[in-house]
Amino acid sequence: MTRVQGKTALITGAAMGMGEAHAKLLAKEGANVVVSDVNVEKGRIVVDTITEAGGEAMVCKHDVSDEAAWREVIGEGVTAYGKIDILVNNAGVTLQKPVHETETHEWDRLFDINVKGAFLGTKYILPAMQKAGRGSIINISSIYGLVGGPSARRSGKAR
Repeated sequence: MTRVQGKTALITGAAMGMGEAHAKLLAKEGANVVVSDVNVEKGRIVVDTITEAGGEAMVCKHDVSDEAAWREVIGEGVTAYGKIDILVNNAGVTLQKPVHETETHEWDRLFDINVKGAFLGTKYILPAMQKAGRGSIINISSIYGLVGGPSARRSGKAR
């Protein structure tokens, strides 16, 4: 299939899990893929899998909570492929502890990656997409954006 043939996709958190699956699928559909993750070693494995299957991909070390890192990764992708047509804001972390036991620095890290990361990605990719007159931004989130989890209960245990 070639649904995104000739397009370039930047996928955050693409070294494993859903991000890896997004990267492989978009490559299979014909996109050049920028695998963005803090874990470059696992990212290289994803790139190798894509290229061995005949796709085109590169890996970039990327902390999505860092503004300068966004400018750098977008620049690397544009330098390599000429443009970025698709941004998948996939990077995310979770914290498996009750709110009343959560430290402020843990909460800040969660928001820096899960929320600020998506904001920064959108902020820095939009000018290139506006210049091109098109583009797609896909924001991935957890089911916990819609429902509460068991740790929110009084005892912190599921009933």
